[in-house]
Amino acid sequence: MSQKLPADSVKEMGPDDVTKPAIRNAVWKYIEECDLADFPRPVNRRIPNVKGAATAAELIPTMQEFKKAQVIKINPDKPQEQARFLTLDAGKTLLVPTPRLRSGLFNKITPPTGATKDILRICSTSQGVREYSSTLSLDDKMQVDLVIIGSVAVSKTGLRIGKGEGFADLEWAMMSSMGAVTQDTVVITTVHECQIVDIPEKLIEDHDLTVDYIVTPLEIIKCNTSGKKPAGIIWSKLEPGKLKRVPILRKLWQAEKDAGKDVTLKDGQEFDMEAAEKEDAEREERRQQREGEEGGDGRRRRYRRRFGGGGRFSGRGRGRGRGRGRPISRERTESEGGEGTDGERQEKGAGEGSGDRPQRRRQRRFRRRPNPRRSKESEGEADGSGDAADRDRTESEGEGKENRRRPQRRFRPRRGRQPALFVGGLPRSLRVSTFKTEVRGRDVDPLRVIWHGGNGHAFLQFENSDLMETALQALDDLNINGKKLRVEEAKGRPPRGGERENQSDEVKAEADTNAE
Repeated sequence: MSQKLPADSVKEMGPDDVTKPAIRNAVWKYIEECDLADFPRPVNRRIPNVKGAATAAELIPTMQEFKKAQVIKINPDKPQEQARFLTLDAGKTLLVPTPRLRSGLFNKITPPTGATKDILRICSTSQGVREYSSTLSLDDKMQVDLVIIGSVAVSKTGLRIGKGEGFADLEWAMMSSMGAVTQDTVVITTVHECQIVDIPEKLIEDHDLTVDYIVTPLEIIKCNTSGKKPAGIIWSKLEPGKLKRVPILRKLWQAEKDAGKDVTLKDGQEFDMEAAEKEDAEREERRQQREGEEGGDGRRRRYRRRFGGGGRFSGRGRGRGRGRGRPISRERTESEGGEGTDGERQEKGAGEGSGDRPQRRRQRRFRRRPNPRRSKESEGEADGSGDAADRDRTESEGEGKENRRRPQRRFRPRRGRQPALFVGGLPRSLRVSTFKTEVRGRDVDPLRVIWHGGNGHAFLQFENSDLMETALQALDDLNINGKKLRVEEAKGRPPRGGERENQSDEVKAEADTNAE
């Protein structure tokens, strides 16, 4: 039974039941039940990384708004990773908001000189944002030409619903307060077709950001937007707790307060700036103190304290399973060292003439499980029926060998020739999940995928030649990241993963011929 589309589920709701959380849950539930998302899962409380997100991003560079833009702000969520890569690849300036706006407003991604596409792909990930970026503050003047964001649900009238934390709306409001964006700045969102629903206008408030274009893996939709985008921060919508968690928002609040603007918070609540700054300073001091005590590498030192220090080369523990991966109890720590160890050792060895010699750890002895047959034989000998037991043992010796449990043999597929396609020219940084998504997006379902992405090629195996020929036609113009891939029939039996070293020279030569 097919699942109802979120748009149909929303239509069946009563007028009072249609809320933002209800629409979010309908979209999240449909994506999970239909398996339409890639990592990370589950999609609840996230911008869903829907299958085809990279394909949708490929359509953005064809838009005139993208071609004209020089500075582009893109949210840091996984679904927009391909859009970030295409922005860097086009030589444009990429701005990515800092996570939860804790350390600043934006990270400006600055790839190294002469960066290859592989480096640019790394720069578009969360790791690259940390390694190849510099933080921009409120004092840095900027002009953003294009904004690309993700959504949980969106309507063709431009109304948008996010994951419910309000960061996209807040980022736009802060940029608007700084003069970095205007009402004419174009906003694009990339979604799956199932995320397009009819959103009642009564659910959208003054601080909610609307979009101008919806980009799906299949099409680009221009929205008939009637409302205006937020012109600044509406302080009456914010609570003091939000200012405590977002330092840069606190600075903007103080700046507008000094400028004589109305910065009254929600329900007229008071905000103590000095207390918030003091709290941040104490938190930072505790963090630095903790790092100083742990030698600058806090995670590794905490791991050592818990799992026995030293790791592989520490020399602690010579037996199997010692020194790594097992939590140390207080008793074990005191028996191996500590303030009371020497005294306890001297007390235990005082009457044994051990002197200062360290006490040896008693070796473990493993007990064998009792053998029922031997127990019966022993009983037979005690009853005087030892000869009968010997005779029975001799007769059942052959049967015992047959019943003896053999080690499970590793399954190996047949060595025969299996129809397969060779796919070459793969980018070294391409993930196998992305490759499978692109292949299955063309209605090609191989029996298995043999991945050699590090060598720039892969094999697709099929049950019979007819399926292989059909797949060859469907993948004839396959391209990933704008690069056309080489797809042809494999000339030899493709190697199984991890077996290339054990293959004959003839099979190796056939695989190398395909790779060329």
